[in-house]
Amino acid sequence: MNAARLILSACLTLLFIPSAHAQTPAIKVTLLGTAGPEYFPDRLGISTLVEANGRKLLFDVGRSANQRLYESRVNPKDITHIFLTHLHNDHYEGLPELWMTPWFLLGRDHGFDLWGPEGSEAMIAGMRAMFGHDLEKRVNKFNPIANLEIKVHALSEGVVFEDGGVKVTAFPVEHDDGNPAYGYRVDYAGHSVVLSGDTTLNENVVKYGTKADLVIHNVIAFSERLSQLPEMKGVLAKLTTPEQAAEVFTRAAPKLAVFSHIVTKELNGAKGLDEIMARTRAAGYGGPLTMGQDRMTIAVGDTVAVLPPRSLDDLPDLDSKLQVFP
Repeated sequence: MNAARLILSACLTLLFIPSAHAQTPAIKVTLLGTAGPEYFPDRLGISTLVEANGRKLLFDVGRSANQRLYESRVNPKDITHIFLTHLHNDHYEGLPELWMTPWFLLGRDHGFDLWGPEGSEAMIAGMRAMFGHDLEKRVNKFNPIANLEIKVHALSEGVVFEDGGVKVTAFPVEHDDGNPAYGYRVDYAGHSVVLSGDTTLNENVVKYGTKADLVIHNVIAFSERLSQLPEMKGVLAKLTTPEQAAEVFTRAAPKLAVFSHIVTKELNGAKGLDEIMARTRAAGYGGPLTMGQDRMTIAVGDTVAVLPPRSLDDLPDLDSKLQVFP
């Protein structure tokens, strides 16, 4: 990366440092978890919370999403609408915990609406079977079974949710052994957020992401050794390389592009993240770009502001029903 591009990148990053008096955003996005299936010391499973006009919309429920909601000062019992991009386990393995624990521990007084691809009904049925003992033994007048209801909605391209001016549109993407797979666009008050889901370079992400305020996109990068292995070539082919992401971002021209579902192998820590950013820039994308971080929030309004994760030092325990939290 040449010096001019480094300076441009730094200036673009400064545009997204929020002021102390930032207006209430139209849409607030929290990157709860930004990892793929890999284990990292500072990244948990993929999950993204989008809040608009009082609606809390959860996109994917990866490993420890419940914990990240709590750490983000969101009571897990308040989640009502869940949108799955596809049925690879790393995108829903936090769902059983979110379904069960806030119900009996925190007194959730409602079930869920869940949007997912073909097979979601069977997945939910299997989850119910797995928790058979809880359903038999824990249901009582304090923990009514009605609050464990999950209403499943089948996905197809188009508007799948619309309420209070908040609109969610689903669109198909391409993820090989994860198909059928979907991305999503959320619109509210003239602002928009697009989530690619897991996909390789896909025209629908460009289509729905064009001129969006925020595009959140998956990315993958391996060491040279792993990139040559036959099995790993298949993995690389079903997600988005930094070079492919650069093309998406250049063509869509969002106000801000953010990486999440960050998959790196043998590129540990900052080395992998630096390589992803450098390769994206080298491929020609010069616009605003941020590397996602667990619990990072993005305020979308007249400007797009990136806020770092809030300190956990003053986070209270969350341990009982009727508790006021946060």
